[in-house]
Amino acid sequence: MDINTILNNPTNIVLAVILVDIIALVLAKTNLVGKVLQDWYQKFTIGAFVADVSSISFGIFLSLLIFKYALPKSFNLGTFILSVIIIQLIHDSLFAFLIINYPKNNNNMIDLFKSYINENDWKILLVDASMMTLSVLLIYLFYQVDNVIIYTLLAFSLYFAMFFIY
Repeated sequence: MDINTILNNPTNIVLAVILVDIIALVLAKTNLVGKVLQDWYQKFTIGAFVADVSSISFGIFLSLLIFKYALPKSFNLGTFILSVIIIQLIHDSLFAFLIINYPKNNNNMIDLFKSYINENDWKILLVDASMMTLSVLLIYLFYQVDNVIIYTLLAFSLYFAMFFIY
């Protein structure tokens, strides 16, 4: 699969990311992950979900942008996964640096992220890399599926997510 095929149908990207975040949401709601992740979804509800989906999507689209304009000949599944993980590691590291140095009690989300960093430390990098990898694998899988099924899955996943968020 080439990069233009992926870019011509961003719905597959959005669906993959939403499904991966639903997995995180379900894990948070079923007490299989740390307390702070539960607090994240309980306190910020749909905002938490949108922030997660946006963050993962941003990393994937940034990777695609780099491949499209800087490295078009080296695009394949392996390099795509590697690039999204590298972008995610850079993002997480910069984000953590900025958050740690941000004054407390000025932003509820940032205060919660500080707690998340304290609770999970380096494990955040592994979890986020797993989320990025699973998203890319789902993107590839979805290109084997008819668009009407993708659109139906997208609508259902958004509907389903609301029941876990609230």
